[in-house]
Amino acid sequence: MAKLQRLATKEDGIVVVHNPVKEEELNDRKEKYKLLSDKKFAFRYNHMLFLPIEFTWNGNTHKIQYNFCTNPFCKWCGQEQVKFETVKGKPSRYKLEGGGKNSQKKLRCNPDPINPTIGMTLNCSPMTVSNWSVAEEISRLVRINQTKDVEPKYTFHKDSCVVGHLTPFDTPDNFYKQGKTLNNSQRWQCKICKKKTSILPNKRQSTTYRQKKNDILPMFAKLLFHFSPFCSIVLLV
Repeated sequence: MAKLQRLATKEDGIVVVHNPVKEEELNDRKEKYKLLSDKKFAFRYNHMLFLPIEFTWNGNTHKIQYNFCTNPFCKWCGQEQVKFETVKGKPSRYKLEGGGKNSQKKLRCNPDPINPTIGMTLNCSPMTVSNWSVAEEISRLVRINQTKDVEPKYTFHKDSCVVGHLTPFDTPDNFYKQGKTLNNSQRWQCKICKKKTSILPNKRQSTTYRQKKNDILPMFAKLLFHFSPFCSIVLLV
């Protein structure tokens, strides 16, 4: 039986974007947001720019990370951010630059402090990308092209009914059929509490359920059938 369908929403979980930030880190950010200045707050949490994002779609988990060097001649091309803990000063593979009033934040390739004679870093400055925004856009594009079955919640019994757990889908013998509604959907009545409930029609029972009535086309056909002048048809329609 083909059920009525609706457009998919974010709550359906077709694509699940996983939060890369732990709950403790979120609480820390909320606390420091009130205490630190804008500049200090941005400097304290700028490492979160490099966090990859994971999302699940069709049972498969995918990882997104777009913040890396894109110069094919640079040593760091395609490499993720890393901090060299064994080197004095603990430098990182990339540093963050820009972000002024009229500029976008960029990465800057730092020299290799461990193997400076192997390969070359070219002081590249690729633009930064929000991995979270990319994952959310993927989720949106997948969602707008899918539909889900309408699953309404019915109440077939009164609160005091002794057979309140029964439904006409599983045990139709405990209900009376009380005809059809204007939408050609079935109406059921409990044999004990006498409560009547109408269910949604399926696609075969009603193809115009919840659709707005269109009076323009019937009126247009009626005017043509009565040989009305074209100018009058345009004004009326």
